[in-house]
Amino acid sequence: MPRVLVLLALVAAAWAWEPAKAPPCTKIMEMIVPCIPYLNDKAAHPGPKCCSGVKALRKATETHDDMVAVCKCLRRAAHLFPGIDYKRADNLPHLCGVRLNVSFSPSIDCKK
Repeated sequence: MPRVLVLLALVAAAWAWEPAKAPPCTKIMEMIVPCIPYLNDKAAHPGPKCCSGVKALRKATETHDDMVAVCKCLRRAAHLFPGIDYKRADNLPHLCGVRLNVSFSPSIDCKK
């Protein structure tokens, strides 16, 4: 019986340490929607909710697989939001104080 408990404890610990998975694309879009006024050149600066979303997006890209999933979502999302200024999109992480290795662009290569 004690061996079973130890085994269960080890399995539970390994499961708890499993890296976070990228959120679903709908959640990723929720993270960037507050940035649309800035990205559409309707606001001079990204707002606090926008930067909170960008920071959450950064946390969601801890692994390469997560970055690929987020990249594919952002590539699809770029087609859904007309009028995006992609130069502003490239500068957005910097303005929010984070380093993000994923671009918001309809032509981004997510395999890199």
